[in-house]
Amino acid sequence: MLPDFERKLLRILVNFSGQRGRMPAISELEIKTGKSWTQIREALAELERNQFIVWKDKSSTRGILIIEGWEPLEESNHLAPSIRPITSGNGLDYWTLY
Repeated sequence: MLPDFERKLLRILVNFSGQRGRMPAISELEIKTGKSWTQIREALAELERNQFIVWKDKSSTRGILIIEGWEPLEESNHLAPSIRPITSGNGLDYWTLY
């Protein structure tokens, strides 16, 4: 499981690149995260170590490639509290359970 800042940074990279067709500049990441370039660089290195991104040119964010945009779901049979299993019913279940 990623720490909060790395997860936030990954979501920013995914959403920004999806909406604008490019990676955010360093200054844009500083504004969006409220963190310094040093902290951002450390988080990006951690994302690369965990194989969420590939970041060859460490002096710029332009060349970042996203490998995995989300953390994998935990391999568990437990459902998240907000997710209920689909059950067959009389049709009213949809309106009362979900």
